[in-house]
Amino acid sequence: MRLEPNLLPRDYPRTVVPADVDAGEWEQLAPLFAELERRNLDTWEALEQWLRDESELAAVLYEERATRYIRMTCQTDDPEPEQAYLHFVENVEPQVKQASNRLDRKYVASPARRALPRDRYAVVDRRIENRAALFREENVPLETEANILQQRYTKTVGAMTVEFRGREHTLQQMTPYLEEPDRATRQEAWELVAARRLRDREELNRIYDELIALREKIARNAGFENFRDYAFRQRERFDYTPEDCFRFHEAVEQVVVPLMRELQERRRRKLGLELLRPWDMYVDQKGRPPLRPFEKVEQLISGCARIFERVDPALAENFDRMMELRLLDLESRKGKGPGGYQEDLAEHRLPFIFMNAVGLEGDVRTLLH
Repeated sequence: MRLEPNLLPRDYPRTVVPADVDAGEWEQLAPLFAELERRNLDTWEALEQWLRDESELAAVLYEERATRYIRMTCQTDDPEPEQAYLHFVENVEPQVKQASNRLDRKYVASPARRALPRDRYAVVDRRIENRAALFREENVPLETEANILQQRYTKTVGAMTVEFRGREHTLQQMTPYLEEPDRATRQEAWELVAARRLRDREELNRIYDELIALREKIARNAGFENFRDYAFRQRERFDYTPEDCFRFHEAVEQVVVPLMRELQERRRRKLGLELLRPWDMYVDQKGRPPLRPFEKVEQLISGCARIFERVDPALAENFDRMMELRLLDLESRKGKGPGGYQEDLAEHRLPFIFMNAVGLEGDVRTLLH
């Protein structure tokens, strides 16, 4: 499938961004930023309208990037969506970041800022102030490098397949074999996947090391000692601190880790094994055949739709709309990026769900959540 936002219903028409603007070309975006930068923001009414208009432009840009990212991850071995995504990351996003920072600073400096209704704008105000404080021009090219590295990782992992019993499988498609009662099958599947990942370990390690160096440099440029502290601010984690996380880690170590060891020992005994191995972690402890709630993605979708109908009619209606608009890409296939995510199509105010479903009970829980 190929996501086509232009074919989606436009329930929220644009008011300031021209309908025919190409959000993938900076030359067409620059005048829109310039107009916002020229406006007078002396009254809170003018500032409020400015925020609405700036938000519309931001939504258009967010959706353009999201669309290109979705297309790229849905088929990482197709050069067309890859180049479209990289074009945006390398040629549009750096310009947008600098222009957006000028708008952020204009907002922060506005004399009308404090007159905005606090109950409506307190979170927005804090977000823009934080964004302006973190911005460093020298970080823009470093962030571009980091995005390119992450794309390289996605493409590398998306290309991983193995030959298993006469058929090519993605690594995700090998997961069901780890639930099989036959231990030799589980071990063969696990070792095959591990060996395939190890073939690319030098490339993956190289990407990881380069990302660490880039992120540490970005953090230091912004005045932080390490990337962790920078990331807390960048991701707007205002309500808890790294110290809170350390206390949580200690609680997990004291309470959860002993419980997990106890559960693993119980699993070892029930399976009648001398030593529990990685390929023993997903099989049913009573030797029952694995749950296979669906064979095809269409069955996963229709089954979850029935669950939503029983939970809440409005929820079911929203899910039906996602099906109708083809906002689900759920099956695992060769060339598809790893993992799963939910992405926002900000302008249309619709979600898109990306998964690598392979017929597991866990796939049902993932889609439901």
